[in-house]
Amino acid sequence: MLGAKRWFAPRADPVEGFGALPMNESTLTKEAVRGEGAVRTALLEAACDMLAEVGPKSLSVRRLAERAGVNHGQIHHYFGGKRGLLKAAMARLADEHWRNTRARIEASGGIFPPALALAEDARYWRATCHAVLEGDLELAAVELEEGKSVPRQVRDALMRPDLAPAEALELEADFAFLMISQLGWVAFEAFAFLVNEVEGDAKEAVRALVRDRMTKMAQQLIDDGRSQDGLI
Repeated sequence: MLGAKRWFAPRADPVEGFGALPMNESTLTKEAVRGEGAVRTALLEAACDMLAEVGPKSLSVRRLAERAGVNHGQIHHYFGGKRGLLKAAMARLADEHWRNTRARIEASGGIFPPALALAEDARYWRATCHAVLEGDLELAAVELEEGKSVPRQVRDALMRPDLAPAEALELEADFAFLMISQLGWVAFEAFAFLVNEVEGDAKEAVRALVRDRMTKMAQQLIDDGRSQDGLI
């Protein structure tokens, strides 16, 4: 745990939208993988990529195994089947996001990292969006089961036991609004720019305003005295 709990938010880089991830070594079909550790890692990485790209429903076990460079029977051998692999992959993404967020907080030297950093964990937020939009809340909730949910940790830190019921309800609404605002921005920035005819240098100007407003919203929650020790 960090010495002081802090806020988190998405980053300033342009977001290409809720689509396919850039091609990299982990997204390309590989040669055959050997060894238990290597096979498990290859399957998990391929599953993380494909959850982010196509979501759980459209994910093909054979295509996943092909991408990982293993026989598709290995999925059942190591994970008990497709579902087990998907849950393990979501846990991996949650842990990756958790560790990245903590590192950003420590590197920022402030109360919270620069606004708009969630976009850096593209696989995490894309996979989460796919799971929720497809109605697979059980898969999206894996991060809660693992105790590696950044938003849950922030929410729990804000919910002081001495809050009156009305104050607690207001906090729930404020936090939910801010959480969805951040996730919605990274997922739909490109569409928002399209609808509002934002082009060229104006994109960064709008993005800067969004960062500023999200930061102020987060800071207001802290200034209201809802958190004495920080967030995560």
